[in-house]
Amino acid sequence: MTNVRRFLNLVCASMVGLLLMAITSFLYSLHVLELRWMSSLLAVADVRRDQFSFAAHPVNVETTSYPWVGDPTCQHHAVQFAKNKSRPKWALTSFPGSGVTWTRQLIEGVTGIYTGTAHGSNEPPIVSTGHYGNWADLDCDCTILIKDHDGTSANNILDYLETTSNLTSNPAWREDYYQHRGILLIRNPIDTLFTYAHYLLSGNDQKGTGTPEDFTGPHWDVHVDYVAFAWADHAERWIQNIKEGTVVFYERLLQDTENELRRLLKAIHFTDPNRPPVDPERMRCTLQHKNRSDRKRTKKLTVPLSSKHYAKLMSSIDKVQRMLLKKGWPPLPIDLYDLRKPDVTPAALQHFKE
Repeated sequence: MTNVRRFLNLVCASMVGLLLMAITSFLYSLHVLELRWMSSLLAVADVRRDQFSFAAHPVNVETTSYPWVGDPTCQHHAVQFAKNKSRPKWALTSFPGSGVTWTRQLIEGVTGIYTGTAHGSNEPPIVSTGHYGNWADLDCDCTILIKDHDGTSANNILDYLETTSNLTSNPAWREDYYQHRGILLIRNPIDTLFTYAHYLLSGNDQKGTGTPEDFTGPHWDVHVDYVAFAWADHAERWIQNIKEGTVVFYERLLQDTENELRRLLKAIHFTDPNRPPVDPERMRCTLQHKNRSDRKRTKKLTVPLSSKHYAKLMSSIDKVQRMLLKKGWPPLPIDLYDLRKPDVTPAALQHFKE
């Protein structure tokens, strides 16, 4: 009997030990995840501290780069600044993770004019073959478009609302600054959700990735809530305030690059001075090199969305779709979206198109 009791005591002690080890391991995992998400927030806060940055670098209109080095039929085409005070300010605004770097590559390729950025010269160049557009002072009026995330480079709703309402650190007069001129770039928010998460979790690395464990728990919930809210809010604000310009869709750029680019250039009144309206050779080279991987991830990890997360993102899609239709702009290309839900019927999708 004594031996049996001793055996049972040993079993109980072992089970308690294993349980404590499991709890400790679980809490440690939560702590690691929390540290990863918190470090991503600190990195964003550091990079985006000045949400509207006037670069201190004077613009040399002779500064030139060649995006297609190594291609004998395209490498002679240069990208450079327009003459100072020759281009009106146009915003190229998007939610982070919407493909704006790739879109800037396309625009610069076909126009030969640098795009700028509202976020300062610390941003990495958009191509690895040389790029100076991020160095431009916003008031040079020498870039074709200006990248502007407009306060969306956050990771929770409270920070976003504080940033977009703070007239000092992030001017609400952005639309006036651009004289209500803008191109709104929109991407499927479900794709944007994961792309932006990878960027944050890899320390603002445009080619970095997170891990499957990152896409779980309360911090993931906060991120999904934020993207669902701010993706729609940002789009709505610009749909309402753009008086000259249009919306451009990432998915359409992928599917029909030339026509979507031509529509964008027509909206900003661009005409090539030598071969109007668009230089066919520049267009050819742009399309030929549109799949360059300078700033693209080779791995695009995703996880299944919960019903709650999915519903919030679909509600945001519905909200933006209604705003676009009210404005009289092209609708979201829902038929090109990967909605990650096999049970979505054509009838359900039609609701978002109408």
